[in-house]
Amino acid sequence: MRRMVLSTSVLLTLGLLLCQAQVTPVVAKRRVVEDVLDSEGRVVSHSEMLGRYLRNSEGSTVTQILSSGGGKTAIHSGQLEDYRRHKIYSLNYEKHEAVELVGLPDGPHPEYLANAGSALGEETVNGFPCLIHSVYVKIDGRKKQIGKTYDSAGYGLRIKEDAVIEPPGGPRTHLVEELYDVSFVEPDPTEFALEKFSFLEKGPAACAKPGAAPPLESLK
Repeated sequence: MRRMVLSTSVLLTLGLLLCQAQVTPVVAKRRVVEDVLDSEGRVVSHSEMLGRYLRNSEGSTVTQILSSGGGKTAIHSGQLEDYRRHKIYSLNYEKHEAVELVGLPDGPHPEYLANAGSALGEETVNGFPCLIHSVYVKIDGRKKQIGKTYDSAGYGLRIKEDAVIEPPGGPRTHLVEELYDVSFVEPDPTEFALEKFSFLEKGPAACAKPGAAPPLESLK
């Protein structure tokens, strides 16, 4: 597979141009598949979660999880990365509640700055030419590769992530998250509005539970 190499000066110039550019808006469907594996790699339980992914031209994103009940589909919960307020919010659509999680730096969404220089190769995923990047987890201060991401550099969009997580004392889990039926149109601005949400106080930073998966890190 072809590997793209850019000089340091070219990369810096590209990064500056991207930071000044308008982010391509996105409306897409989102699917997360989770398979719990036994010690021999056989699937012992399977679940699939559907939702939506929205990104406006300011770089803010909304990731929504759908639920079905009584023959109807509704938005259950989600997360807003708001680059106007520079904050990330957890959203409960059923109770119309928002909780501030962390702050955000200035600039576009991190996925918009897909780095060609660190790519492992290229592959077409769901109709998009993608750069392949490694996903790592830190164990005892060391990085271990556990999967890959597939990023569209042309649209600055993560199309797919595929990883196997093995938390200490927990089940081995194969996670696949992907976007499909992608349209490059401006989402409804009301999807990013919080006027109808009541704000709950930000709680203390959550402590890792025993057996919880360590944080994932994609290398770009």
